[in-house]
Amino acid sequence: MKKFICTVLLITLSSNISLAEKPPCVTFTPRYNSISINALGTGTYVGFSYERLIRQRLSLEVGFGILGVGAGATIYMFKPIYLGGFVPYIGVKTTFNSRLSGGERNITYLPIGLTYFTRNRMAFGLDVGPSYQTNYSPNGKVTAEHASKFPKAVFSIYGNFKISYRF
Repeated sequence: MKKFICTVLLITLSSNISLAEKPPCVTFTPRYNSISINALGTGTYVGFSYERLIRQRLSLEVGFGILGVGAGATIYMFKPIYLGGFVPYIGVKTTFNSRLSGGERNITYLPIGLTYFTRNRMAFGLDVGPSYQTNYSPNGKVTAEHASKFPKAVFSIYGNFKISYRF
């Protein structure tokens, strides 16, 4: 009986150790293209973007929004990229847009964020980072006094939320 208990205990412990050594997520061969719906980011206020993974950790993005256009590059921090897990990234993105009240501006920012890659070709991303914003013209009614103060540069915080479909 003593040998039986020792054998069962040994099998149980060895199976638990082997389960603990497996990674929690599954690596995958990435889908190289994605189409996204964005809030802020390269698609300005609300827009769409196309992203292409050109290396395993580097992607380029072009966005079109309601009032502007943008472009950017993203570097995924770690490889391999996992399905069912969060992948951190950094990058540089810029957007040029108009405002409803008038005025034009350019925003360049350094995003720090996370993307969650699902098993069914979807991805969800959120980033935020410091930005450099150049206002080329004032909002609203332009007076000579206001126009003389432009272009004007400001440091601020900018971000992006995106829902992507990878193909």
